[in-house]
Amino acid sequence: MDYNSEYEGFSDNAIRLLSAPKGNSKLAMAHFIAMSDLYNSKNNPNGYISLGIAENVLSYDILKEKLVVGDKDIPPPQSLTQYSEIGGIPQLRELIAKELLQNQVFKGYKPSNEKLWVKKEQILVSGGVTPLLENVFNLFCNEGEKCIIPSPFYPSFVYDAYQRFGVKVIAAKSEIFSNPQDKDNSEIIDFQLDLNEFDRLYNQGGVKMVLLCNPNNPTGYIFKPNQIKALVDWCRNKQVHLISDEIYALSVFDNSSCSSNGSGIASNEFKSIYEILKGDLGEYVHVLNGFSKDFCLNGYRIGYFYSQNETVFRYMLSTSAFYSCSNIAQHTAINILKDKEYLDRYIKTNQANLKEAYEFASNLLNQYSIPFIQSSSGVFLSLDLRACLKCLPDDDDDSGNNDNDPFYKEIKLWEAIFKNKVFLNSGKLCYFEKPGFFRLVFTLPKDFVEQGIKRIAEVYNSLLKK
Repeated sequence: MDYNSEYEGFSDNAIRLLSAPKGNSKLAMAHFIAMSDLYNSKNNPNGYISLGIAENVLSYDILKEKLVVGDKDIPPPQSLTQYSEIGGIPQLRELIAKELLQNQVFKGYKPSNEKLWVKKEQILVSGGVTPLLENVFNLFCNEGEKCIIPSPFYPSFVYDAYQRFGVKVIAAKSEIFSNPQDKDNSEIIDFQLDLNEFDRLYNQGGVKMVLLCNPNNPTGYIFKPNQIKALVDWCRNKQVHLISDEIYALSVFDNSSCSSNGSGIASNEFKSIYEILKGDLGEYVHVLNGFSKDFCLNGYRIGYFYSQNETVFRYMLSTSAFYSCSNIAQHTAINILKDKEYLDRYIKTNQANLKEAYEFASNLLNQYSIPFIQSSSGVFLSLDLRACLKCLPDDDDDSGNNDNDPFYKEIKLWEAIFKNKVFLNSGKLCYFEKPGFFRLVFTLPKDFVEQGIKRIAEVYNSLLKK
């Protein structure tokens, strides 16, 4: 591999990472710029509003009672200062298997065959879902091989796959437009897992796995169970491993009382892939989940992996020392899960908080006549700002290098919104099929969300008036 002198002594893999194209530096740095000058109604009213980080701050009041490990009179047990079992503390693995997965995420469903019930020996705990996912990419794909992900999807999936192991992500478009012949000017009316699209991508060669994020990030859409079952059959037929990322499984809410001046998409009931398959994941289906989203514990870095494939699990366990979860974080998860009454109450309270926050944000968007795609899960919704793209100049870049980029105007719109001190995720990074969509996180303090939507409306409506 050719390299310049500054990389002398570095491995080829390190040089590949350091030499990778940087992309849009404004997009890459926007989060850090916003966080260094964050809005505060009293102390910094002209600061940035960040609506781009998927965090839920709404349920801390009920959560905080379980975050205490010890006090001055009853210190934490000494065992928390020592090494714990590889793959997670056994008590936590048992609680995840029985109380969290079987009783909550899988809604109490138990197959008639007890051998298919979730067992702690099939659960691996990690320091967050990101290292788990990265390791799964490494498990199933060699450098240059591919993973299909239904799009739009969480932008960091691309980074997680490629950064260290060189795995390529390819997008399977899932948007259904009201007029397929004029997608630029028609609404998204649904999403689907189109097996014809999967066949098209698979026939290009090199596909070794599929990653399904359900409920979906960034749209909050829940895929239909019959389509998921069909995708599983497709994967099994092709002997392609399917990873079901269900990190928003318990962050669902009823959106029936909310209307949208944009795409009114019917909500579907969430069913875990375990329930859809009647507990029989088999050799090719595996589940990823964690505590960051459903339990508002992003900073605690607690993820877990579930597989019925003994060989897959043996690999994950043998490499788990590289992403162990701290004992303190695991002890917190134990505190939450071992109290059944609290667990039920917390989940119901958090879902009620999500619904209230979604209604607040959607009502504001309707007030300002900003179209959006209805969501029924997660901490976000997708804005549809395509109407004002045509109000932007075709190309103000003297180099003329943007003529062939269909998302050029979307980035110009993103820049205008960021200039008005709001940080959003662009649809381009989320692999939307058409430009003009943006992810907005609504699970933040009301004044934060209100001020952010007001600023977005200032940009959007001023462009429409031109």
